[in-house]
Amino acid sequence: MAQVLAVPGDVRHGFVYKTTFNNGFGRITGIAATTMGNMLLCDYDSKNVILVDHVGKYLNQINLESEPFDVAITSQNIGYITLPNIRSVLRIDPDRLVVLHKTTSSDQSTTVICVSAVPNSGTDTENKVPCYLGVSMYSSSYAYPVNKYHICLTPESRHVSSYGISIDPRVVKFLAVDVGSFVSCIGGQSYIKITKVSNLSYPNSEQTVNIETMVTPTDICSDNNGHIYVSGQTSNNIHRLTQDGKVLDIPLDSRHGIKQPVALCFNQNYGKLYIVNKWGKSVLIFDVI
Repeated sequence: MAQVLAVPGDVRHGFVYKTTFNNGFGRITGIAATTMGNMLLCDYDSKNVILVDHVGKYLNQINLESEPFDVAITSQNIGYITLPNIRSVLRIDPDRLVVLHKTTSSDQSTTVICVSAVPNSGTDTENKVPCYLGVSMYSSSYAYPVNKYHICLTPESRHVSSYGISIDPRVVKFLAVDVGSFVSCIGGQSYIKITKVSNLSYPNSEQTVNIETMVTPTDICSDNNGHIYVSGQTSNNIHRLTQDGKVLDIPLDSRHGIKQPVALCFNQNYGKLYIVNKWGKSVLIFDVI
């Protein structure tokens, strides 16, 4: 399958199925790629994080005290894993599979649901916010920036509400398209939301995007052309969108083996697309062309 010219100057990737792997997963809910070409998988039901190579060969795992839900790996190759049931987030070295730090909220009404890395934030020293945590605090949620590895979840400090960007309190997964720009999957709904930070004179802009052919969006990622990909768990497909929510096409669906997809990501050089399939029981690998 060759690349497709959508409009002049707009090149869309094509995808060729390569393989499927299943290492006896309980239920995978999050996936992310390391700079070394390996993959991290959050196995929610088995309470572990699994490291596999680029074709799914098992390398190692760490067992956790609670269910890991989401994972992101920054441009500096630092991983963040959310443990919402114990109100915690782990910072790890993803290829060594070593936990570097754990932050836990002491407040029962505060937890970290999801996480997203910001593209191109510097391979060593951060040149911008490297990632955002999706923090639920009382009846509100925030995209909380992790700057210089600092995370403060103490409600008394008001650090999250002061520095975080207000997002829909029902957010399940989100993608940080860039600093201050997010696309979110909303719990219980079949639409997505686009949130962008405005200047101080105006409130943040928020746009709801309804797509008839997308049902139960579960995860979002982006490619090196700036296109957005959304997995539809009930519609059994992957939509490709512009950053303002316009549908470009549906590059993958049930005819390509897509069934109940729950998470997806590209590897670091955008040469492969990984889709967690069958409600977290297996992973499909597609070569990007």
